[in-house]
Amino acid sequence: MISCLSGNEAIKLLELIHRSISCNSESDFIALFPKIQELFAFDFVGTLLGRHDDRNGLIIAHGVNISFPDEWLSEYLANNYFHQDVITTETFKTCKPQHWSYKTPETEALVPEKIMSLNMDIGAREAYSHGSHPAAAGQNGSMFCFAGPTMNNDMRTGAILEFVIPHLHLAFNNLFSKTQSKLHSMRVALSSREKEVLDWLKQGKSSWDMSIILSISERTVNYHVYNIMQKLGAINRPQAVAIATHLGLVDFD
Repeated sequence: MISCLSGNEAIKLLELIHRSISCNSESDFIALFPKIQELFAFDFVGTLLGRHDDRNGLIIAHGVNISFPDEWLSEYLANNYFHQDVITTETFKTCKPQHWSYKTPETEALVPEKIMSLNMDIGAREAYSHGSHPAAAGQNGSMFCFAGPTMNNDMRTGAILEFVIPHLHLAFNNLFSKTQSKLHSMRVALSSREKEVLDWLKQGKSSWDMSIILSISERTVNYHVYNIMQKLGAINRPQAVAIATHLGLVDFD
């Protein structure tokens, strides 16, 4: 597959792999993606660390948003869309390079309209996804999604992803381990309203429930939920509650 790349592109690919191996921080990790843009075009990219469990479904451990708009990410996370998004679920199951187009009837039939609308609003009409399986039982795999108005569906892009993704996975997995170690020793500052929302999250209340209880809009609730997850480094609501409980920000009962 490497034969579809020029000599200069092959050198860039090797440099990218080397940078992935020596990645020591989130900023190092994020800096890898402009290098990937030199190999194929995309506008947005995000990545998740987790695994697919046949019994419990999709289990997300961590995520890094590289370039999706903050408004998109806020709504996507606050509504736990990754459990409904076929791109996410299928990538974690197969861990193969896959091209997606929201212009096709097949994709329209698989993707919920609210997710479709959210992506179309930012111009993410096509995507390429790929991931890595967990190295061992109980460990996490990963998925990477590259999106834009158009994404070339060709052997060349697939070949680049096949070579790069395993190295990105290792860098991401190592980064998450370091992040978790730092998180265990840090103190997180939450506002009084965020603590209030977090307490209701612990009790399993939805955004709509909390909007009624707190007499604020559902959008405002989602904004607070998003801020809580950002501060705690959580990728979903249950993980935010688990981390907050571990840090003593909410009581365990």
